[in-house]
Amino acid sequence: MNTAIRNAMPEDRLAASAGDSARSSWSSVETFLAMLVDEIRQLEWMYAQAHSDQPIQRPTPIRRPGTGRRKLHAIPLDVAQRLDPRLRGMSAAEAQEFLSRMTGAN
Repeated sequence: MNTAIRNAMPEDRLAASAGDSARSSWSSVETFLAMLVDEIRQLEWMYAQAHSDQPIQRPTPIRRPGTGRRKLHAIPLDVAQRLDPRLRGMSAAEAQEFLSRMTGAN
């Protein structure tokens, strides 16, 4: 009976009941602070990348409880060219080179 109850509980609630605060869910304040730190790190990276000739590694986001590693999803190049006025009129190769320089991607 206890196994069935444990298997039915979400992982964060089970971790919280076991006293594992690193895996238990965060409050809205903790989640907001993690988002704020991630945004500040991203802004610092963008500023440094804009003022550097060398690619700089992107900051890694703070891991949230119950989540795996965060993957960045890139949009297709043709969509980026339609959305970003700086890319319009460029060939696909030029636009890709511009985006790679701007984001520090290899």
